[in-house]
Amino acid sequence: MDNAKGRLIKRKLSIIPRLCDIDMVGVVYNVNHFKWFDEGRFAIISEMISLDEIVETGMTFMIAENHCKYENYATYGEPLILYTTHRVQSAYQGRFDFTHSIIHEKKKTEIASGSSSMVVVNYKTRQLLKELPDFMWQRYLKMQ
Repeated sequence: MDNAKGRLIKRKLSIIPRLCDIDMVGVVYNVNHFKWFDEGRFAIISEMISLDEIVETGMTFMIAENHCKYENYATYGEPLILYTTHRVQSAYQGRFDFTHSIIHEKKKTEIASGSSSMVVVNYKTRQLLKELPDFMWQRYLKMQ
């Protein structure tokens, strides 16, 4: 499936910061951006493999890198949009890379941007998996 190589997978999630997401000066606390990046990654990963299948196969996904650049701030209740993008690989390279952008929906300004990488490991041994299960790889290649 060579035509899959380089194709972008994009997901869009709506976010409304809650009171517990705000710091003492009234803006979204910085750690929440990483939680939202995680939601974006999961929106893509969950299309490749279900939680039940993760448990059955004995694998797990671990963060290898996480970066965030804070551009602006958001406050309680402001509508935000998270865009997460992944470029499809032609062969499993031991990691999945993602880019993220959080946009203020009304102001059309970027709140934060970032990137992250995940590796797939054996849950018990914590060793990197050199190959993915075929069913998972086939789903990955078919993702739109």
